[in-house]
Amino acid sequence: MSDPQDSKGVTAEAAEPAEAAEAVAATGTAAPDAPAEATAPAEATAPAAPAEVTAPEAASAGAPRARSRRTVALIAGGLGIAVLAGGALWAAGRMADADRTAPTRYWVAESADSRPTGTPEPVPTVPPNDLTGKLLPLSADFELGPDLDAEGNDFYVSGERALQTVKDADTGLSGEERAQRDKALDGLKLKGVAARSYHHLRDQQVMEIQLTQADPQALAKFSEFSKKILELLGGDRDAPKIEGFPDAKCSLSVLGKEKKEEQQKIDTIDCEALQGDVLVSFRMYGPKPFSANDAAGLFKQQLNHLKSPGESV
Repeated sequence: MSDPQDSKGVTAEAAEPAEAAEAVAATGTAAPDAPAEATAPAEATAPAAPAEVTAPEAASAGAPRARSRRTVALIAGGLGIAVLAGGALWAAGRMADADRTAPTRYWVAESADSRPTGTPEPVPTVPPNDLTGKLLPLSADFELGPDLDAEGNDFYVSGERALQTVKDADTGLSGEERAQRDKALDGLKLKGVAARSYHHLRDQQVMEIQLTQADPQALAKFSEFSKKILELLGGDRDAPKIEGFPDAKCSLSVLGKEKKEEQQKIDTIDCEALQGDVLVSFRMYGPKPFSANDAAGLFKQQLNHLKSPGESV
């Protein structure tokens, strides 16, 4: 498999098996149906201000239900910032039904001129900005993939707009919970979010990368929290290490566990790394055979590109 820069291999915020869906339900947020076929993750939309995360007491050490309860406690405690800070809690969508023909989009201010014309105006491309320039460019082996959310498959959203979107969302939170959430979100000092999805033309694999730029100290706290989620959701599978980036964390999981046929399962790798004031959330998934090492290589390529745009492994 070729990477989006001229080299083969590379990957990655957090797969969502049954425990994650259960956790989202526990916070009052609607959870998507479990995917029956290849499924593409979409950004979660259920903020809830995190306090200090504590895992519930396990009835029996090592029991599957005990691990599930700990996962629920962690996810429920940090959903609010997770919504903002990246793909660790991206919900699963249907890969087969994803619209890969959607044009590249970015958020247009409501004050923009919206006078009707005789013919539809073309969808604008992403305007030049520093954060989008740090996303891994498309190579000849990739095309834009499924939409990540309502913004499309290649977009930039300002920090102010992203915060307001989360605050305006109908999440079923009480007034006190909303106040706590808003305080936590304001503390992020969010500067912007840029994201892009990539569809590999030959292997039918999808890669998703999201960059969140915010206050480094706030992102560091979230990063530690989300890495714990990655550890819990990854189970016993050994995920690749990212050479040169000791603080990067990856996790492997499988979508479609209810299927008996091994070839019908969808392998997923989720990775995360914090580089200065930018949190990198990476996910790649596809049908078997799926090379986690190749995916990890792509994640490393993104991290190198973040440090030196224009350069890659």
